[in-house]
Amino acid sequence: MEQSQGKFFYGWVIVFAGLFLTLIMFGIVDSFGIMFKPISEQFDWNRGTISTASMINWICFGLGNLACGALSDRFGSRLLLIVGGVLFIIGTVLMSQIQSLTHLYFAFGVVMALGRSAAAVPLTALITKWFTRNQGLALAIAQSQNIGPAVFAPLTVYLLAQTDWRGVYLWLGLGSLLIFPLALLIRDYSDAETPQGPATGRAAGLASRMPTIHLTLAQAMKTRVFWTLNLMVLGCCICHSCILLHGFNHMTDMGLVGSTASKVAAVMAISALVGKIACGMLADRISGKWAMALFLGLQAVMVPPFIQVHEPSSFYLWAIAFGIGYGGPMPVYAMLFREHFGTRSIGAILGVFFMIAAIGMGSGGLMGGKLYDIFGSYSIPFLTSTGTGLISAFLALTLPSPKRPEQELAPAHVVLQAS
Repeated sequence: MEQSQGKFFYGWVIVFAGLFLTLIMFGIVDSFGIMFKPISEQFDWNRGTISTASMINWICFGLGNLACGALSDRFGSRLLLIVGGVLFIIGTVLMSQIQSLTHLYFAFGVVMALGRSAAAVPLTALITKWFTRNQGLALAIAQSQNIGPAVFAPLTVYLLAQTDWRGVYLWLGLGSLLIFPLALLIRDYSDAETPQGPATGRAAGLASRMPTIHLTLAQAMKTRVFWTLNLMVLGCCICHSCILLHGFNHMTDMGLVGSTASKVAAVMAISALVGKIACGMLADRISGKWAMALFLGLQAVMVPPFIQVHEPSSFYLWAIAFGIGYGGPMPVYAMLFREHFGTRSIGAILGVFFMIAAIGMGSGGLMGGKLYDIFGSYSIPFLTSTGTGLISAFLALTLPSPKRPEQELAPAHVVLQAS
């Protein structure tokens, strides 16, 4: 149905409520790296041991997304977001009370991960139901959680200056109560609702020329393209997750004060959002294959300079370049999957892909901590990350053209969130 001209469209309320909801959840989780040193000093745990919590978190997050996707179809997204909010707040408050590794792995690795998984696939699925026009823009806004560290990195450093790390998690848990009014703004879509109307003009022309090939998950798994794309995201996520989890600690190891390091992280987060938009626009013009290769390559080649820089100004310049590189590729993966496999089983296909992305995110952080404990610096793990990133960029160049390369595809219906 076409939305009446001038009538307020509630879908945009859902978009911005979803944006702030995911900013809270992902921002708090992403600030975990800032807590490494104070937690390590109190319990005498090494960085590899603490990094295991991040690995568990990503695995549980991936599994939670698979479950929440099915549950949202049955119970609706709003209920899942409320339940997920309860779990996330409980997990955050529990972090202020941990006394052992088991407590850490359970609170951060399991409870917080399952809580934030409710804000991923269910929210994305809901927005695709509400929007038939401007869907790509709506999804991009709702899934801009990359900028979470721009808020929570400086906030976490500020709170650490006022209290200890336990107090920080307690305050963050109390602040997470904002999840509930945001979740209550979410309205599940029904046939009685009026979605935003169909695309017109050039957008309508693009949408009408969908790929004719539509493979099932089983059929897709028999193709080289399926595994190439999954290996690409595995290497890509290992590359940037090592930086995201350990970058703050590396900067403070190099002599930066915490407040400056948090500002560098904020610049990187904002640059990642710019990269997401730029890579998507470039993919529309020169194809997703070449856009992916360019941004994956930029991400990889910007890791070694991070080992060498010492001056704050150099860190800021590095953060801009690396942020653009690491932020760009993720939304384009969905475009490539739909371009090669169609939409018949896109949810199942992307479910497998997202699990592999989660494994990459967890593995990169764990690798960084373990290798730091062995070598006493981040040089080896960062160079290893460079290698996985370059492999991903090379794999992008090996992608074949789709079955009908003359088709110009509309933006993907599903936008991923793995970084």
